Amino acid sequence: MKIYLEATITLEVDNCNLKTLTMTFLRALKPLFRSIVSEALIHYYHESLSSGELCEQLQTNKIVERSHKKQTKLKTLFGDIWVPQIQVRIYPNNPACAEQRSITRLLLGVEPRCQIPGFMKELLGLLGSLTTYRVGHRIIKMFSGFKCSIMSIWRSVQWLGKRINLSLAEDGINELEADGTGIPTKNSGKRGSELKVVFQRNKKGKLHLAGIAIGKYKETANWQQAMDNPIKEGIKQFGKVVLASDCDSAITETALQCNDKVVLQRDIWHVYHQLKYYLWQDKVEKPIRNNIISLVYKLMLIKKQFAVNHRLLLVDMVINSLIRNGYTHTSTYLKTCTENFYTFLEEKNTNIYTSKTERSMRTINARINVGVWSDNGALNAAKIRLSYYYNGFGISD
Repeated sequence: MKIYLEATITLEVDNCNLKTLTMTFLRALKPLFRSIVSEALIHYYHESLSSGELCEQLQTNKIVERSHKKQTKLKTLFGDIWVPQIQVRIYPNNPACAEQRSITRLLLGVEPRCQIPGFMKELLGLLGSLTTYRVGHRIIKMFSGFKCSIMSIWRSVQWLGKRINLSLAEDGINELEADGTGIPTKNSGKRGSELKVVFQRNKKGKLHLAGIAIGKYKETANWQQAMDNPIKEGIKQFGKVVLASDCDSAITETALQCNDKVVLQRDIWHVYHQLKYYLWQDKVEKPIRNNIISLVYKLMLIKKQFAVNHRLLLVDMVINSLIRNGYTHTSTYLKTCTENFYTFLEEKNTNIYTSKTERSMRTINARINVGVWSDNGALNAAKIRLSYYYNGFGISD
């Protein structure tokens, strides 16, 4: 369809400042855009009616036009516009069941009884996840004639968050990472809620968000919600998946419940990061603390000339030495660390650190730490935000 419009635009300007001219011209585009939408709407209505496509879409045998003299309002980037409200009478198989319907929004791809088109809701939802609702509202007013409330942005975030379906990456491999982070939410106590995320690595080693959920700390039902689909898809595609985590019991037990073909990998970044905490609990002096961490690091990772069994024997000697010196917290922790530590050697995979997943927590907190959240509100904002940064959502749309 080609639209030919002859428009005479009268502009009244006070000066030749480029900012004034730009804003005046943008405001003058609204009636022109309204004409374009109206022309296209009427044209494609008659075309789809004559071709029978509209009958198929409405699942009816006969459609009779009633009127398109009434107007309905839509919100656009150029401001609020009024377009023809096309009303038709639908005759199904039983003529007694004939009904009158307005199909303007159906033809324009807008949800029923909504003034904001779906693609604008996506933009509002993305904007609301990247910055605060109030700042996003100001940005919209600065760069467009689109008029909406702050609550419209909030509702768009909830609308979009529920519609983003997470799945494995097309270029992904069988390596997953799972971790949780605490976020402040209403009526959830001093610690707040725990946001649970599952990432997949792709062939380049980058992260892809595969699952997300929110709930109480150590809540296995929420971990099941986050991990179930990525694990089942991964096993169906690769035969087995390797899951790297800090080996929190809630994560490992839930993963094995999802499928017994999950191979666990203890995250090496967490081992040495948490080792500092247990040495601090045992009140070990800083020079000795550094020496212990360095020794354990060399024995478990650097001394590659030793076989794995030999390295584990050397670590046992270190653990016995810690017990003799009364460092009970550190020795107990090191005993648990040896389990699933060397999975990456057996599986020949590269996913032995979840430090990239830890970095994603900063991406989450940069938005979540601004505002007061419900569980669903925080989940939807984080889901959109992570999908944008790690899955490419919204960049090419």
